Amino acid sequence: MRAIWMTASALALASGCLVLGEEDDGGGAGGSTSGGGSGGALGDGSWPDGAGGGGAPSGGGAPSGGGGAPSGGGGTPSGGGGTPSGGGGTPSGGGGTASGGGGGTGGGTSTSWTLYAYNWASGTWSAPSALDLAWSGANAPPSAGIAAVTQLEHFDRLLVFTEAGQLHVRAGGVWQAPGATASKFSALAGVSLGSVYHVASPPGQSLSESLTFVANPKAYIYEYAANDAVKFDSQVTMTDEPSPGAPQGSGKVLWDFEVRDPALWGTSADYFRGFYGYANGTLYQFDAAFVWKSWPMSSAPIFAGKANSPSPTKMRAAWFDAKQNRAYLVGPG
Repeated sequence: MRAIWMTASALALASGCLVLGEEDDGGGAGGSTSGGGSGGALGDGSWPDGAGGGGAPSGGGAPSGGGGAPSGGGGTPSGGGGTPSGGGGTPSGGGGTASGGGGGTGGGTSTSWTLYAYNWASGTWSAPSALDLAWSGANAPPSAGIAAVTQLEHFDRLLVFTEAGQLHVRAGGVWQAPGATASKFSALAGVSLGSVYHVASPPGQSLSESLTFVANPKAYIYEYAANDAVKFDSQVTMTDEPSPGAPQGSGKVLWDFEVRDPALWGTSADYFRGFYGYANGTLYQFDAAFVWKSWPMSSAPIFAGKANSPSPTKMRAAWFDAKQNRAYLVGPG
C-alpha cells in the first residue's frame, strides 16, 4: 500500500482515513494504487480539471483507517464574497484586500506574514494583506511562524498550528485560549509539522471529520468530533509515489489544502481533490480515484499570470474555506 493520507476512495469513497503509502505504523490499511496522468489545465474557477492523460489507478481498494471518506454535508460551496477564514475583513471575490480589526501579532513576532486569498469560482486572487489584520484580538495566533492550518467543514473550526508547538482554535468566529499541540494530539509531540488537511464525512453519513498531519515521511491521522474531542487513529510511513505523484517519502511538503464538491459524490472523482505544494517547486493533485497530477508551481494556472498571486514556494500553510469558496495561503513573502 502506498501513501498519502486522505480519507478518500474513488466513486466508492468508503469510510476510512487513507494514506497512499507504505507501512502502517499503527493504524488502518488500504488498497494500493498507482497514480496516472500529468499535466492538465488549471482553469479559472475550477482547477486542476483539465486534460492530463490521467491514468486509472491500479490495484484499487478502498482506503481504510480512521475517519470517514472525504466529503461533507451541505451543498456545494458558493463562490461569493464573505469573510476571510482568518478573521476580520471581507476580501471581495477578486479584488479587495482583507481588512481586519487591529494589529497584534499574537506571539511577539515583529514582522507579519502575508495572507493570500483565491476565489475558486472566479479564478482570481484578492490583493494580499498582512496576516495580523485578519488574525487579531484576544487569543489570536501569531502572524508569523505558522506550521499548518485547516478549516473543518462540518464543524465551525479553524485550526492553526504554530512552529512553536501551540494550537489556536477559532470556534464560531471566536479565538479560544491556545494550548500545546501535543497536549491535544499526543502523537505530534516533538514532530515538526509540514501540513495538515481534513476530510469530512460524505453526504448521507453521520457528521465526522478526520485530520491528517504530514511530516514527511510520516503521517498521523486523528478523528475530530463536534465537541472538539480527538481520537488517534494511526501513524503511517509514506513512500514516494510514481510520477506524477508526490515524493512523500523523500520530499518535503510546504503546504496543502483540500477541496470537495458534495454534488459530485458518487459520480465523479473530482468530488474530492487534495492539493500539495512541495519544496521541489511542484504542485501535486490527488483525487478521490487515487489519481495524481502535477505541475511546476510557477506555471500552474492558479499562479501563472495571475494578478496578486503569491510566490508559492514561499508559502508555509494553506487551507480551504468551503463556505467562502476560497483557498488561503500564508507565508513570509
